[in-house]
Amino acid sequence: MNNEPEFYVGYLPMSDGLKKTVRAVVLGLGAVAVAAAALLVAGQQPFPFSTFEFQQYGEFHGTLLAKPYPALAISGQGKPWLLVDPGKHGAGDIQQFDGREVRLKGERIFRGDDRMIELLPGSIASTGPTRDSFREIDLGLVQLTGEVVDSKCYFGVMNPGNGKVHRDCAVRCISGGIPPALLVRDADGRLETLLLAHWKRELLDHVAEPVTIRGRLKRSVGRMTLLVE
Repeated sequence: MNNEPEFYVGYLPMSDGLKKTVRAVVLGLGAVAVAAAALLVAGQQPFPFSTFEFQQYGEFHGTLLAKPYPALAISGQGKPWLLVDPGKHGAGDIQQFDGREVRLKGERIFRGDDRMIELLPGSIASTGPTRDSFREIDLGLVQLTGEVVDSKCYFGVMNPGNGKVHRDCAVRCISGGIPPALLVRDADGRLETLLLAHWKRELLDHVAEPVTIRGRLKRSVGRMTLLVE
């Protein structure tokens, strides 16, 4: 019996032994590649459930709140719905509707109990008189550590809408008037979203990284706002 290894010559047909060896190597490498891909996919964190009802315009009725950021308080729906314009733009100056009953049209954006409406331009109309202001509760001075995000993308327009991969987009959104928010964890480890008011532009340098902020925490209509010192 000839125990010498087979010799491959490029211009001659491949021997049966070499064919089997090559076939086994290719199949083995393919199995390793599939297994590695499956492990990488299994190790990824699932995207959180969030929704942007793009081009699904609905009509909404409620009380418009102009400060610190425009929002619509709808009876029986918990937190007010923040209001923004299309693209990377806040809702602008709609102070004339503050405290009034209004109707408007827009697309819903929501993530858990964090909610927002992207307005259909020109759709806000007053439907009733100004009502009494909602009660605001002062929770005192606090110092909190978390991550600064732009609320529009984080609530559902982008997924993920936070972290370093989203930093450039978040800076542009906040610069355009989208309400900034601070993601913090409560005593039970649950993630909470606080609106940031009275912030300075230097805060943009710290988007998508751990940051500690001191300020006065207030609650109104179930919504938490941190007035930055």
